[in-house]
Amino acid sequence: MLDFSDLPYRYFPPRHSPLIACVVRWYNRLRHLPRVLRVMSIQVSGIEALAAQRRRGDRLMLLPNHPTHADAAIMLEAANRASIKPQFMAPYDLFLRSRRSAFVMQRLGSFSVDREGSDQRAMKQAMESLTRGRRALTIFPEGNVYLENDRVTPFHDGAAFLAIRTVKAISLPQRVLVVPIAIKATYVTDVRPALTRLLNRIAQTLGGDLDKALSPLVALRELGEIALRRNLKNRGIAFGDHDNLPALIEHAAECVLEPLEVKLELAPRSSDSLMDRVRGARRLIHEVRTDPQRIADHASAATWAGEAMLVLRILSYSGRYVAESPTIDRIAETVEKLSEDLHRQSLPPIGPRRALVHLCTPLVVNEYLRKGSRTRDAVRTLTSDCESAVQHGIDQLNHSNTAFGSELWDTALA
Repeated sequence: MLDFSDLPYRYFPPRHSPLIACVVRWYNRLRHLPRVLRVMSIQVSGIEALAAQRRRGDRLMLLPNHPTHADAAIMLEAANRASIKPQFMAPYDLFLRSRRSAFVMQRLGSFSVDREGSDQRAMKQAMESLTRGRRALTIFPEGNVYLENDRVTPFHDGAAFLAIRTVKAISLPQRVLVVPIAIKATYVTDVRPALTRLLNRIAQTLGGDLDKALSPLVALRELGEIALRRNLKNRGIAFGDHDNLPALIEHAAECVLEPLEVKLELAPRSSDSLMDRVRGARRLIHEVRTDPQRIADHASAATWAGEAMLVLRILSYSGRYVAESPTIDRIAETVEKLSEDLHRQSLPPIGPRRALVHLCTPLVVNEYLRKGSRTRDAVRTLTSDCESAVQHGIDQLNHSNTAFGSELWDTALA
């Protein structure tokens, strides 16, 4: 998982250009996807079902999962095939990476958002986009790339809140439809030799050699534990042995998160999950690091940001993900994630892939605002329903997936 940016916030408005957008879609389909991202083909299902349920004038919000760094490009092509013009709400740090990227994204109609702050300009733009209905507002509600394609990370509720607020504030006569979208990237060739080489490089980075007589599952666990214990030791944190990997992951996250919450004077609720707690810590740290009036606290906040990022990285490993189904795809994702976490940069894809995209049954936002219902309850229910729909869509894609990556890797590394 790549670091969050706490650079000073700058808003990037949409500057849609039909001509440039057309050129970008063409370039994305013919070159960027197959040659750069190694997504050789895309299969989109659910288009007919969406067309049958969509009424004239319906406003669309697209909510896909975020399993790979290629998802925006995949969504751009998938939406084009469904005759939908997407408009992405994207984190502002993506626009800050390069002027060329910002120029292209804005000409596609994208606009920036401070995902960890109160961004009224982005909220206003999003509501205006939904009201006009010219393009489908597209948001990745997981908030980051967790590299666990078969399992949805809990959705942030910001997208659902935006949809509910738009319906309440504007009183649209048209319906607002939220379309949950499942994305699955799967390898189409045998990438096991490349993965073995990558595992060997990870072992060398950690100061050892890879035992190729091990199964990939055992090798991953051993390397992951070494990396985790070393990281915690460097921070002065030690903890005992745990035979149960999920328990080890949870305990390690607690060891980092609890002292951080004390420093931040945060008192989490008993009902908060570890992910809820670290997201709350991240929001507070972001406020400090982007506040020019708190320069004296910026050095300490940078340390806090590193600790919060470590917790997020720890929690991104479920401990059961590979063990419950050691497919080549799942092992590849975990190896890539471990390498990304160690080197703090994303890797180029290790082999050609196929993208499977399913447009799930749309959810009518207006129906979540029945007479007397509270906004908070409507947002919670809509978020949960979207998350469940995407997970169900992923399960369906996996059930019909016949690519090489869907096969079990049940042999030794050698």
